[in-house]
Amino acid sequence: MKIWYQSLFDAGRVPAYFDGVRKRVATVARPGTEVHLHAMPEGVYGSRTPAEAVVYPYIASLHAQTILDNALRAEAEGYDVFALSSVQDPAIEEARSLLDIPVVGYGESAMHFACLLGSRFVIIAFGERFDQMLDLRVKRLGLSERALPTMLLERTTFADVGHALDDAAALVERFSHTARKAIALGAEAIIPGQLYLSEAIARAGVTRIDEVPIVDGLAALVKMAEAMADLKKLGIWVTRRGYTHSRPPKEILEHARKSQKRAPT
Repeated sequence: MKIWYQSLFDAGRVPAYFDGVRKRVATVARPGTEVHLHAMPEGVYGSRTPAEAVVYPYIASLHAQTILDNALRAEAEGYDVFALSSVQDPAIEEARSLLDIPVVGYGESAMHFACLLGSRFVIIAFGERFDQMLDLRVKRLGLSERALPTMLLERTTFADVGHALDDAAALVERFSHTARKAIALGAEAIIPGQLYLSEAIARAGVTRIDEVPIVDGLAALVKMAEAMADLKKLGIWVTRRGYTHSRPPKEILEHARKSQKRAPT
């Protein structure tokens, strides 16, 4: 089985993140599963961090085109699953409408796994506006009754999380403090927001806080990808009824993509 792992990071930005993911995949995926990591084009965010850019809907819509181009490429190159490693699941519905291979997202996968681990879950993220973004994602998935409002880590930057990939003590303390606030409000499962954050927590070996499980983002994404590939082999895959998952005929898709490329910028 081959999984296309699509990151929202641009190539070359965070080698410690990608190197660590490659190592951990070997402990998460079952024998015979290959996970191939793919980044966004180098320099796509300029001097900004991804966390500073993806919170703007218009910018996210531009990035969606790269994601969808890669999704089509993944299917054409024989991958079994296209896996989005971003908690907000960018362009996931559009990708599912285009592909006959399974499409999974970190956010959706983690939330469904969290529902199997406890009655109510909470997402703990970092960065301005991620709370509103993720609450909207929870609502779109119909899980509002199973989730507490998203909580943000105080005084935590992209650089702080990057540092924690190697030395997580300060971040774990801050994360645990916020988690205990959520637990006091009724959280029974915890999702570290961005997969970048999830990796820092997982590499620190933190799997539970006060008997509340923490969803390992990488594990959730890979295991959901494997499960959906298995279901596809049994003849079970995405619906083609209705609007959301309606796949365009080949001639309409090809014409639209060619016209887009010819459009003046």
